Amino acid sequence: MTDSGPSTGTTQAPRLQSVFTRSKEPGAGELTCTGLSKSFGGVTALKDVTLKIPAGTVTGLIGPNGAGKTTLFNTMTGFLPPDSGEVWFRGRRVERLRPYRIARLGMIRTFQSIRMFEGMTVYESVRVARYNVYAASSGVLSRIFSPGRQTRRDQDTIRDIIGWLGLYEVRNWKCTELPLLTQRKVEVARAIACEPLLLLLDEPSAGATASERDELTKVFRTLPDLGVTLLLIEHNVPFVASLCSSVYCMNFGEIIAEGATAEVLASQVVQEVYLGS
Repeated sequence: MTDSGPSTGTTQAPRLQSVFTRSKEPGAGELTCTGLSKSFGGVTALKDVTLKIPAGTVTGLIGPNGAGKTTLFNTMTGFLPPDSGEVWFRGRRVERLRPYRIARLGMIRTFQSIRMFEGMTVYESVRVARYNVYAASSGVLSRIFSPGRQTRRDQDTIRDIIGWLGLYEVRNWKCTELPLLTQRKVEVARAIACEPLLLLLDEPSAGATASERDELTKVFRTLPDLGVTLLLIEHNVPFVASLCSSVYCMNFGEIIAEGATAEVLASQVVQEVYLGS
């Protein structure tokens, strides 16, 4: 790959407006879950969970370990079928769809455990993720007879995403050789390359220092302006307080509090089960 190299940092965000072609749909990032329940043997992981994530917002999902947060993400994104309940996204029920079909609708997630492509560079990893959008918008014959089209069309977009997240200098590094926070940025870059309407982040600041969390906060604050709705699982309370306009708190598979971030974090119930009052 040869190119001149973009500027880096969040000032690059306006150039990404052209990336999010799907985000022009009114309310496209809205998510509604109703009555979700899931059990594993005799253990109830989710119990009648109902929540609504309005489009264009940043919402936090907090709770102690084992509260059911990641299980909720898994049922939203097709990795686990719920025992009962519904998940609505872009005007259709999606809880029984395969994960790749949900992703192509624009609901993209990251994972608590970072999953890098073995042997791939940063650029290659983002390029592979970008194929999700191309595959969703192209016919089978087009993908068979024009396999190079995605590279020609999206090279600038991939470069802009990498530059925006400050990854341009390490674009040719293998992802597995990078520090933890940089790998998390690669994971975010891959998710953004998929043109998310709704981005689900599972503990994005885990292992980050205070300055690194500030850097991530700047990135995530920009995304709603690009038409991306965010829902994030997070244990770091200051990170949640600085980023999220509203919060849901879970415990033992149930939603025990919801509302404006400051109100939820100040709740005695939340402090007792989550903050250790």
